[in-house]
This record gives sequence, C-alpha cells and structure tokens, in this order.
Amino acid sequence: MIYELILKHFISLIPFLSISIFIFGCSNKPVEKEMEMPMLFNTKEEAEKEAYKFGCEGAHQMGDKWMPCSMHKHNH
Repeated sequence: MIYELILKHFISLIPFLSISIFIFGCSNKPVEKEMEMPMLFNTKEEAEKEAYKFGCEGAHQMGDKWMPCSMHKHNH
C-alpha cells in the first residue's frame, strides 16, 4: 500500500524531472560567456594583448581584423 503510494507520486514527478534535466542540461551558459570575450580586434597589438586569455601568444589577420594567437585554431 505505502509502496504503491510512493510509486504513484514518483511517477507523477518523472515529466517534471525530465524537463528540468533537459533545461539545465542544455544550458548555453558557457557559450554566452565565450561570446562575451571579443575575438576580433582592429589592430594586431590589441589582439596580441588579449592572446593570454586564449592560452596562446601572438596574433593573426582575419580579413581586415586581427585575432589572438599566431595560428587559427579549431577547437572541435
């Protein structure tokens, strides 16, 4: 009897728990934080100054702008 009651309440929580896990599991907070850090700069000197934030040194040109790091890295 008591187990059936507990099971019934637990089963009713499954949709709520699933949605909660989905929402928090798919949070894009790291992406938002990453997007706050500018990656393109008007001058080579500006990009070189910010390179340490990316764990590298130097700068490279991207079109008419400059990016930190001496080489363009793809983090996949």
